[in-house]
Amino acid sequence: MSLINSSPAAAKRGKRQAIHRFSWVSLLVCWLIWVLNAYDREMILRLGPVISREFSLSPEQWGNIVALIMVALAVLDIPGSVWSDRYGSGWKRARFQVPLVLGYTALSFISGIKAISHGLTSFVLLRVGVNLGAGWGEPVGVSNTAEWWPKEKRGFALGVHHTGYPIGALLSGVVASIVLTTFGEGSWRYCFLVALIVAIPLMIFWAKYSTAARINTLYNHMDEQGFTRPATQESNRVQKGDGMKTFVKTLRNRNISLTAGNTLLTQIVYMGINVVLPPYLYHVSGLSLAASAGLSIIFTLTGTLGQVIWPWLSDSLGRKRTLILCGLWMSVGIALFYFATNMPRLVAIQLFFGLVANAVWPIYYAMASDSAEESATSTANGIITTAMFIGGGISPLLMGWLIQLGGGWESATGYVYTFFTMAGCALLGVLLQLMTVDKTPRHSH
Repeated sequence: MSLINSSPAAAKRGKRQAIHRFSWVSLLVCWLIWVLNAYDREMILRLGPVISREFSLSPEQWGNIVALIMVALAVLDIPGSVWSDRYGSGWKRARFQVPLVLGYTALSFISGIKAISHGLTSFVLLRVGVNLGAGWGEPVGVSNTAEWWPKEKRGFALGVHHTGYPIGALLSGVVASIVLTTFGEGSWRYCFLVALIVAIPLMIFWAKYSTAARINTLYNHMDEQGFTRPATQESNRVQKGDGMKTFVKTLRNRNISLTAGNTLLTQIVYMGINVVLPPYLYHVSGLSLAASAGLSIIFTLTGTLGQVIWPWLSDSLGRKRTLILCGLWMSVGIALFYFATNMPRLVAIQLFFGLVANAVWPIYYAMASDSAEESATSTANGIITTAMFIGGGISPLLMGWLIQLGGGWESATGYVYTFFTMAGCALLGVLLQLMTVDKTPRHSH
């Protein structure tokens, strides 16, 4: 009996499978869009102490305002995702994405002009408008990334894509610190002028690059390499009138609904630490406004690393098992903030927590994409995004109430309450994930 299997499939498995350059270019573009989204979204959290000071806001008032702004991220995700799927997947997705990104970055630019956004009401309304578009754009961007990469590499691709978030968050802290130091506290709105300047040339390039010819070439290359196409055609569409039917069917998918619940709970944790750390460092640790903005994003350094490692591991370890491990790690990491009584401990705990803080989001999206029908990828990701932003809206309300309950901005007690509440939310997410079924392509084989 021959020990050599000479079948074509075996030959493909035996050779090194190459990723086409079109996949890498699309990933770079979607990554840069995600960096801009994260920078703009996180900036308001970095500027929390200076905005609260300018408008004389209590912890509860600031929590309510942040909740309103953040819950706006959830409003258009599902209808926008269904609309995106109706317009077309694959190469057509970029045609939908380009005006959306330009629209919300333009609103952000306007919110950075003091003559227009000098009042609290006008500023908040503009930021709500920005987040309506940014939240809508997230599942579209995730789906775009998933549709340019083979299924076997989906976790890795979405992981690399999502490293844009901690990097964008890191840039928000760096830019906020530079602006406050250079121009003074009264010039904090300058931070919102950056995103549109970068978005304009990037979106012009993406509109021209995403074509049917390129994605057909890409899918044929995947076939030759023995990979599984992300879709059977270069563009699928949900038929007109089937949007609600597709949404209900997708929501009833056990994996997607349970993972959405897990996402909501995890976002309470992630948004919570972003809401809590800047005022904690300013009011309790005694740092300056600029220093508290800059040092509240240390966890994003290891967050970038974690967003490559854990999603990549999920391609072989399985999405479910990876999410359970990350959830347990997150719960321990957030509880450790109780011991962050000096600067070395604060740095070490942030770095430990950061290894999973950003890692779970691409795995949630990969889980939804693995479980969804081909024509409903964006709808599935829209459900995940909506759940995430509902959690993002709940979190600042909860954190503001807990800080107030513990004695207000200056008291450490309220911050301790927030740390242990967030640890409990991470554990609840693990319980939900235990009830899912792993659909990871390589794992299921």
